[in-house]
Amino acid sequence: MYEDQIEINSPGGLPAGVSKEEYLYGNISVLRNPIIAGVFDRLNIIEKFGTGIARINEEYLHSMTKPLFDVSENRIRIVLPVIKIDKLDLPEDEGIVYGVLKEAGELTRKAIDLKTGFDKTKTIRVLNKLTTRQLITKEGSGRSVTYKLK
Repeated sequence: MYEDQIEINSPGGLPAGVSKEEYLYGNISVLRNPIIAGVFDRLNIIEKFGTGIARINEEYLHSMTKPLFDVSENRIRIVLPVIKIDKLDLPEDEGIVYGVLKEAGELTRKAIDLKTGFDKTKTIRVLNKLTTRQLITKEGSGRSVTYKLK
């Protein structure tokens, strides 16, 4: 682990019969150690569906920095850049709402209005932008809707 990235090195190359393209884009899962995988599955640490690479890519979808996958005959190396959302260049209004949610954890739209001083329309517009950017999530329905950081 480094300040700006996490590096994962796995000795040994890909399992026999799995190409680099299948590994990176095919959601193929070949267990190297079924006993350990079984224990991790029962502990709900893994899901055993071969979706890890796709999920990593999805997490970095809106990030300027992307993960690096270095696949060779003798090792697989994955470098995951640390994403610092606070350092994103959010427009001022979005940064204010993001900061309020970061401090409070979870709030209703009305509570966000009160903390920011924004009117209802402006708060809704900003919340929609943050939701579209996948920085916050909307939970509940009707008057019980709350917003929190993703």
